[in-house]
Amino acid sequence: MVYKPYGEVHHDLMMMRKGFYTMRIRNLMVCGNIPQEVLNFFSDTDGKTLLVKGPPGSGKTVFALTLLHAMGGNGVYLSTRVDPGTLYSQIPWIRDEISPENILDATQSERPSKVPGVRPLKYTDVPDFLKAVYIRIEKMTNPIVIIDSWDAVAFYTGYYEPTERQKLEHNICDFARRANIKIIFIVEYIEQQPLDYLVDGVITITVESIEDRRVRKMYIQKLRGTPILHPVYLYTLADGIFRAFEPFRKPKIVSATPPAPIPDFNDRMSTGIRQLDELIGGYGRFNLFEGDHLPFEILMQNMMINAANNGRSVVFVSERQPDFFRDVLSLVRDPNLVKVVENVKSLESVMENAKAPACIVYFDEFEENFKDIYNLCKDAFIFVVTSDESVCKELQPISSTYLKTKVLYGVPCFYGVKPWTNLYVLNVRSEKYPEVSLSQVI
Repeated sequence: MVYKPYGEVHHDLMMMRKGFYTMRIRNLMVCGNIPQEVLNFFSDTDGKTLLVKGPPGSGKTVFALTLLHAMGGNGVYLSTRVDPGTLYSQIPWIRDEISPENILDATQSERPSKVPGVRPLKYTDVPDFLKAVYIRIEKMTNPIVIIDSWDAVAFYTGYYEPTERQKLEHNICDFARRANIKIIFIVEYIEQQPLDYLVDGVITITVESIEDRRVRKMYIQKLRGTPILHPVYLYTLADGIFRAFEPFRKPKIVSATPPAPIPDFNDRMSTGIRQLDELIGGYGRFNLFEGDHLPFEILMQNMMINAANNGRSVVFVSERQPDFFRDVLSLVRDPNLVKVVENVKSLESVMENAKAPACIVYFDEFEENFKDIYNLCKDAFIFVVTSDESVCKELQPISSTYLKTKVLYGVPCFYGVKPWTNLYVLNVRSEKYPEVSLSQVI
């Protein structure tokens, strides 16, 4: 066998990683990252204006670049705050997806751009600025001009007084409509200003938190002439791409086919979701869930299907049959392994013949009998769900895993308390079975 020198092996690995990264980015870019309402707003040939507001770090620049890509790169991005070299370093995917000719260096820096093909945009007043922009886009059809940030342009052109700035903004909006140009203003503030009333659309993007986990929210305030079906979206900036998540719709299984099971490992049980296995290391003996029902059902559905197809018995301890139970039965090779029991007596008889069982218990239904249920299931993998925070505090010390489930703006999410994780979105797609992937909100 001939071995390659370390340098060649390292180079090959780096090229493989680069290729994987490029493929991953391109897969993400076709996944529908920009809300449909925004794409509809820009779908005609009319000139119009959009104001994007948000504090530093909220993702305004990433949103603008993702939108420019979604619109086919037909337009220019004016960077007044960050030089293109830094932009390409911080958001690597734009190097392959957006031509350098569409990125204009408007930082007014005296230093030449480090990125080949990126041209500086010099201006000292508004006529200068509009002329310079128009020259760049005059050969484009229905172009988009993204000004990041508008505050900087107003400052560089000497419009400090509020009344003078209002006149300037009115003229720019009028210029966009007359010239059939789409202009996106990016600003650092979130409060209402006169520009809000002049533009055709207003979007605010903000960053909030839940128990020290970042939550990103987009609020579509207005889009003249375009229906707004979902005014609020959860979004992420993972991989430097803006991705908004549509509210959950239960996917239809076209042709139910039991999936190949993911093996259990060591003394842990697979979650049925490969990414979740990597994130939390699978489920332990006692697993605690608190919060909203939809994400819990998605997690349990995948666990139950995988466990049963690995030959485990799955026992659902509940006074009612869950809505997804029929879907589970259609996706396991031996439906007899999956059972619902309504009381302690029935559980006792089922557990006698159970094979390496997993037991799911709705604590709120069986609070008085929980100790009896726990003793019957002590040799099984136990999954307990409750909406009572005080119960979780009591049970947390004995838990192997503790996940909190949330539905945020119609999107099923979770985050780990034990082990600690960031907020994750549960993406569900289905043709033959419900296939779940995770998206981190960062």
